[in-house]
Amino acid sequence: MQDLSHALLNGLNEEQRLAVETTEGYVRVVAGAGSGKTRVLTTRYVYIAKMLGVAPSHILSVTFTNKAAKEMKKRIQCYMPDEDGGWILTFHGACNKILKEEIHRLHYPSNFLIMDEDDQKSLLRKIYEENGLTLKDHNYKSCLDAIGAYKGKNGYVPYFSDPTGQTAAPGLSRADEKGTFDFIIKKYLELQRKNYFLDFDDLVFFTLEIFYQFDDAREKWQRQFEYIQVDEFQDVSKPEYTLVEMLSLLNKNLFVVGDPDQTIYTWRGADIRLFLDFDKAFGGVKTVVLGKNYRSTPEILSVGNSLISHNTARIKKELVAVRKNGLKTVYYHARTRQEECEFIAGEIQRLKEVGIALGDIAVLYRSNYMSRPVEEAFLKYGIPYTIFSGVEFYQRKEIKDTIAYLRMFEFKDDLSFERIVNVPARGIGKKRMAAITALAVNENISMYEAFKKLADTALFENTGAKKLLKTIEEGLIRAQNPSVDISDLLDFALKKSGYEEYLMLCGDQNRLDNVNELKAAIKDFVDDAGEHVTLAEYLSAVALISNIDAKDKDESVKLMTVHTAKGLEFPYVFVCALNEGLFPSIKIENKQQMEEERRVAYVAFTRAKDRLYLSDSDGFDLQTRGRLMPSRFIFNIDESLIEKSGVMSDEYVEMAKAYIRASEYNLSHPAVPDFRTYLGGDRVRHPVFGDGTVTSKANGSYVVKFDNGNIRTISEGSGVLKPI
Repeated sequence: MQDLSHALLNGLNEEQRLAVETTEGYVRVVAGAGSGKTRVLTTRYVYIAKMLGVAPSHILSVTFTNKAAKEMKKRIQCYMPDEDGGWILTFHGACNKILKEEIHRLHYPSNFLIMDEDDQKSLLRKIYEENGLTLKDHNYKSCLDAIGAYKGKNGYVPYFSDPTGQTAAPGLSRADEKGTFDFIIKKYLELQRKNYFLDFDDLVFFTLEIFYQFDDAREKWQRQFEYIQVDEFQDVSKPEYTLVEMLSLLNKNLFVVGDPDQTIYTWRGADIRLFLDFDKAFGGVKTVVLGKNYRSTPEILSVGNSLISHNTARIKKELVAVRKNGLKTVYYHARTRQEECEFIAGEIQRLKEVGIALGDIAVLYRSNYMSRPVEEAFLKYGIPYTIFSGVEFYQRKEIKDTIAYLRMFEFKDDLSFERIVNVPARGIGKKRMAAITALAVNENISMYEAFKKLADTALFENTGAKKLLKTIEEGLIRAQNPSVDISDLLDFALKKSGYEEYLMLCGDQNRLDNVNELKAAIKDFVDDAGEHVTLAEYLSAVALISNIDAKDKDESVKLMTVHTAKGLEFPYVFVCALNEGLFPSIKIENKQQMEEERRVAYVAFTRAKDRLYLSDSDGFDLQTRGRLMPSRFIFNIDESLIEKSGVMSDEYVEMAKAYIRASEYNLSHPAVPDFRTYLGGDRVRHPVFGDGTVTSKANGSYVVKFDNGNIRTISEGSGVLKPI
């Protein structure tokens, strides 16, 4: 045991070792960028299992991405080869696993189908088509935002769990008014309940509802998890926080790791105060600060430290580099955006000439649209590049189509049926689909059941209906075999449905390659599991995969947003378009949002290992509709820490600083906001324009059609709109 303890703890610094050995009670670890938090989490897991003798099944370790969970399992298996890391999961993965055992309490089947965002949009598309709505009423994103907000504020789960179907969905007072958000939300919930769909929000809320309603279920899982670890705690939402708080109440062993300086997901529900106030929420909290950085040079860290010191909502710390001295951070000011991007391209060419691999270089920007001028410069210079977070692997059409066949064999759900019914083309167009939909609605049956009844009728003569029906029925039989091989089932679906032949006829080799990659992914999944995997288990796992990185191309520069880059690192990093209105974004409305924007910049800077390049440009910008000014984040950095190049007059610098001072004043003295949130269809009164109706909301503004015929865009926080 002593030898194992030495092997585990050898090489850890003093703070890391303290975090690992502090196993009991509530522990908060403030882990700066590159400070070895994954090593701490992994080592602590093994330490608890091996040194304390706690069964791994009693250790819940929550990560924020599937990639992080997989990496942690891999490291643990170096010490515990037989350990499968069954409870090293994302929040959604853990809730899914709990619900498989407990959801029957809510009168829901354990083989519920998990929807991803594309499935949600398909559900909305169906609602729009059936009710004569268009994207002019509301775009899908605003609907999904409204659905997420609704589920976060209303105790809606009893609507799903009522076996009599008598419980009404709460908080939808305008559900009978077609075109309102309430109407769309009600239809969305109805389709969910009918098909036993759960979206990602539901996984957490259903789990919480079970714990609230059933003491024995809550106590069972509290006993199960004697030790709980949560990674990236600065990014947890209030419901996720409530979940781990509830699970830890019995054993009181909750270990959270994070960095409030990297909280950049408040728009997804993250609340920085949950981490900052963790010591106030629980008694006797021990706090450990990991301040040694093993990633970056002192020059890079000094720039990051200088920038983030301007924030007030943080736990004060200074990252200290373990590495020796490196090269100063470069700041380049260009006359135009084109010149800025050509500087980046030219510098990358120079790096390549001195032996730096292109795969070691990343260009980061605040928003996806900012990649265009960078791409143009790279094309001009012949620099190969890869854009990350374009279309993710599991969101590509051919992958969604292929998995829809597998889902059909397992769930027979409407979404999968609609996706496969005419792909490849089988002559089942709008008229025939309308007949299927009408029968399904009239008889309250699934679209597949309606299709079975209609496939032999005259309406479906000279179509591929009978062949498709035969494929589905044979697939259903195969899927019911407990020992079914998922790879074989996939091959059956591709060949029998004609989908593989369809891709060949399309002549798109990339799409065929992607389908073959899916086959390889299934094999990897089964091999990693180390045991037989059912189709339902595989489909649940796929649904929970939120992001699959594109295959890394070593000889290409990586282009991505800062949010995509979080958690990654690169030897050479270029952060471009550092201009007021771009980075920080023009959408920033208050001091708290500006502090988050500064955290986004801090995350960008701390991705760099060997050298950091910052750049901006002068000129006129169509996004901000004004002259481009250097970002305040450049001025936040101590001048002595950066190597400046490019021409910037004293007059221009003073003008930029005056602009920033005025902006800072406005952020600290905002107009009195209107705290009421208006939904599409709400009636409002304006002091000048009179009475009107809210038609939509986007980018922090309401579009209002007034009774006098005028249509105006009114800022959300202006406070001028009043309810009628």
